[in-house]
Amino acid sequence: MTLARRWWAAAETIAAGVSTPRIDVGAVDDEVETLVRGSWSWTTGAALASKLRAAWMDSRCRRMLAAAASGRR
Repeated sequence: MTLARRWWAAAETIAAGVSTPRIDVGAVDDEVETLVRGSWSWTTGAALASKLRAAWMDSRCRRMLAAAASGRR
């Protein structure tokens, strides 16, 4: 690579660095998490998970598995 091309590449790198805004990754992650947790999909999914958890805790299958597991010990 010639000297002129190296200078040009260096100038492009510097110009790109100066024109690129600094991003606070932690703050952006917090904003996205807040948006996702407030979304309809998250709320609906959380409600479904809660109902499934309650149904599992009250299920006959869970009680039979627990009894079988405690009988083995």
